[in-house]
Amino acid sequence: MRRLLVLSWLSLVCALAVVAQEEAGCAADELSLQQSTLASFLTLDFAADPDAALANLFRLGALYQTLALECGYAPNAAEVDRLLEQALMFASLDDLIAAQSVGADVATILLELDEVYGDPLQGQLLYNGLEPALGGVALGCSGCHENEAVAPLTAGTWTRVQDIRLALPQFAGYSHRQFLVESIVQPMSYITPDYAGMMPEFYGGQLTTQQLADLVAFLDSQDQFLEDE
Repeated sequence: MRRLLVLSWLSLVCALAVVAQEEAGCAADELSLQQSTLASFLTLDFAADPDAALANLFRLGALYQTLALECGYAPNAAEVDRLLEQALMFASLDDLIAAQSVGADVATILLELDEVYGDPLQGQLLYNGLEPALGGVALGCSGCHENEAVAPLTAGTWTRVQDIRLALPQFAGYSHRQFLVESIVQPMSYITPDYAGMMPEFYGGQLTTQQLADLVAFLDSQDQFLEDE
């Protein structure tokens, strides 16, 4: 579990580091100016005020790390492991997982999804439990959605949403993506009739924004013809 979380943390940190180095503020002279400006405000006079100096030392370190990440630095595995150890001094594993999860606020999630590209192949692996979600858990999507007595079949998901679900009065004004996201993170908002299964409500806490985007992209690829509907 710890190793999986380390890898998840590494992926998160590296994702922050993909900002192009050529962006404004990352040229050599601009970096030097930012560094000196920060140092001039957060002074380190340990003799005069050791408590304030320690606080400023911590804040400088955090600001320098953020600046380096934004300008393209990718921490190595040892550095990421150290960051994780430090984080665990102040937060539990559950806290770290929750901080990375999309949660259940559909409006906020839709805005976040506008910033990422969903990979349907990666979504298929997640859907089938072949790639872990947050905390190393395997999603159980296919276990229910490959049994038509338990839940709507995976095949035809896009068609079913487009042709049937969005035609219902309660979904007037919904986009296709909004319906899918709400179905995943707030499954009790709409219960599909005539199925034995009940969608659990914990997926918003098991998925990152990227993982949810991948799942939605996979479900969008399921546009098979619905013979019985």
